[in-house]
Amino acid sequence: MFDPKNLQLITLAVLFALIYAGRLSKGSPRQTKDGLAFPLKPLVLWSRALVVPIYFGLILWPLEKSHHGIPLWLPLLFLALLLLVVSQMPGTIVFTPTGLVQRFWLRKAKTMRYDEVMSAQVIGAGRMTRVLGDNRVSITHTWNHSASDQFRKELESRTGKRVLR
Repeated sequence: MFDPKNLQLITLAVLFALIYAGRLSKGSPRQTKDGLAFPLKPLVLWSRALVVPIYFGLILWPLEKSHHGIPLWLPLLFLALLLLVVSQMPGTIVFTPTGLVQRFWLRKAKTMRYDEVMSAQVIGAGRMTRVLGDNRVSITHTWNHSASDQFRKELESRTGKRVLR
C-alpha cells in the first residue's frame, strides 16, 4: 500500500494542498524590538521546509533500496535547488520607526525610509503590494507574507501615500 510511487503521489498531493492552503490563510504580523514585522506565513514555511525535502527523499529512497546507489550529482543538485529556493524566498518586512526594511536569509536587506516612498501599488488581484522608493529600492509584500490588508493600512498611515489598486 505504501510503496514509493504511492508515497510520492501522497506527498505531491500534500504539497499542493499546503500551497493552496497557504494562499487562503491570512497570517498575522508580530511586534518585534525593531518594529512591526510581516513575516512569511507559517504554513508557507512548513510547506517548503518539510514537504519539499521529503519529496526529494522519496525520489532517492527507491534508488537506495534497489542498491543502484545514489549518483553524486543528485544530492548536489538537491542542495543547489534548496539554496536557490531559500535565496529566492521573500524576506520579512519590518516597519521600523524610520522606514521599511525587508530582510532575506541569503541576500542583502532592502531599506527604504518613509519619506523615500514614491508609490505603492496592489498587483495581481490583490495578492501583492509593491512599494517603490526614490532610492531605486522596491519592496514587495507577496501572498506568502502575513496580513496583506494590515500591511497596506500600516503603509498608508506611516507614509501618507495611498496604496493604488
